[in-house]
Amino acid sequence: LEEDADFPQIKSDFVYMVDMDTGQVMIDKGSEDQIYPASMTKMMTLLVAIENAPALDSTMTLGPEVFAGLAEAHASVAGFKQGETVSVKDLLYGLFLPSGADAAQALALEEAGSETAFVGLMNEKAAELGMTGTHFVNTSGLHDPDHYTTLRDLETLMRYALENPTFNEIFQTRRYTAAPSLHTGGLVWESTLFAKISSTDPAKIDNDSILGGKTGYTNPAGLCLASIAEKNGTRYMLITAHAPVSNTPYHILDADHIYDYFYDHYSKQTVLTADQTLLETKVPFVLFNDKLTLKAGTDVVLNLPNGYDLSALQIETQLDGELQAPIEEGQRLGMATITRTDTETPQELARIELTSPRRYQRSALLYGFHQFQEWVKAHTVFFGLVVLGLILCLILIRDYRREQRRYKSARKKRKRRPHL
Repeated sequence: LEEDADFPQIKSDFVYMVDMDTGQVMIDKGSEDQIYPASMTKMMTLLVAIENAPALDSTMTLGPEVFAGLAEAHASVAGFKQGETVSVKDLLYGLFLPSGADAAQALALEEAGSETAFVGLMNEKAAELGMTGTHFVNTSGLHDPDHYTTLRDLETLMRYALENPTFNEIFQTRRYTAAPSLHTGGLVWESTLFAKISSTDPAKIDNDSILGGKTGYTNPAGLCLASIAEKNGTRYMLITAHAPVSNTPYHILDADHIYDYFYDHYSKQTVLTADQTLLETKVPFVLFNDKLTLKAGTDVVLNLPNGYDLSALQIETQLDGELQAPIEEGQRLGMATITRTDTETPQELARIELTSPRRYQRSALLYGFHQFQEWVKAHTVFFGLVVLGLILCLILIRDYRREQRRYKSARKKRKRRPHL
């Protein structure tokens, strides 16, 4: 992509983008490298808080322990005050939109008894989701060498979390007003993402496709952003990290430019139809109707450059192993891989699971004969010796019979000879 003259210059060192509908990877720049997530951590904090919250309308009073150490750590806060009573719902929004470490601390204390215990729940969730490159130390994303993740792990987290209605709503909320408490009229928060977009020169960024996201920043992590966007029926997820620390929101600009590029230059194209045949073969040990036809089973739609020549795609099928009956209907038999070959490095775009269209029953007769053949092959030396022994026996029998005939013939001649 970076060789494309139209592709924008990107400041982020790590970039990972996927089509949320097809799972197709559009950009992969260091997706499995270890990064510091900064406040993108709060996506996991929010998810765990939602899944462990007693009820959104339940309340708690904020004690001094909620605010301990936050000022010293220069953590961003939502603005809650000691002694006020707030709902879990307001804490969740205060955690995510203004990236409030005070809200994170309050939720951790309420739901797990301590931040350490809550972080344990976060790491358990990461393990449950298969985020093998992730380890959390705190709830807010404050820098710690042992607090890390990968962009691919964050994609796994986001895909799971966005299925949760409460998480999805908060993730896409631009502005929220908390219920009045010690603050007249209630606290008002704007998403850090949309606050950055609205405060940036419209000539540089005017992106109406971005639906929501979570920003992050520490000096070691750089400027980070996890976001989703939708336009023309296509949804993308984009995660970037380690853009240069600056007053210029490079993470926001990168997202804006990348989304614009793909919406302008890429479109959905049907690569395979459901009834398209990918492999025809015969199933061994089936007596009648042994023909097997494997088809795509569903239309395969991919995001490709506008006007793309589909002949540049390579479709390969591979069976999982040796094909033989019995086979059940719907049983997985192999995989079809679609690869883009017109790039400097071939790019795998999609994989399709191939399943049996019907049941294939094994013939006991054919299978038994096959087993006998295999047994014979495995005992070649033994059978060779047996055959050799039989041949020797036949030779001995033949020679014996010859000698017998000669002996009988000689006796007859002696009997015919006259006595003198």
